[in-house]
Amino acid sequence: MVGKLSLIAALIAATACNDGHARTVTKLKIEAVGLNRDPPERHSDEECKRFRPTLKQVKNYFNRAYPVEGYMVTTERYSPCYATGTLEFSDGHFGTWRLDSSGTSSFTFNRGDQVFLFYKHNQWFDPTACTYGMGDVGRC
Repeated sequence: MVGKLSLIAALIAATACNDGHARTVTKLKIEAVGLNRDPPERHSDEECKRFRPTLKQVKNYFNRAYPVEGYMVTTERYSPCYATGTLEFSDGHFGTWRLDSSGTSSFTFNRGDQVFLFYKHNQWFDPTACTYGMGDVGRC
């Protein structure tokens, strides 16, 4: 019984600590989709043109993505297919983004700081799916 009470108390405390100030996307603009950063002989431009995330999908992505190290973007989940745009968060911070079909992205704040992000469970079509690490084998 004491264990259950401790667990309940911990859950209540954790819930109470949530101050409700999570950063969310308030403004979003997609400037380009279906772009290819590799030379055409390496990956087909036609292949990347199929990466066309919607406003709803991109907003969901930036509301759920979390920071990762740069190697996730350049190596672990590299994709030549990307989209670009701008966004503003509910706390007033804003900047530009480059979103890769793999679920990685880079976000550059208006003052120049950059962060790399990742969120795996996206609903867009990824032309380079099944080319990433062993964690994706089950769905390919």
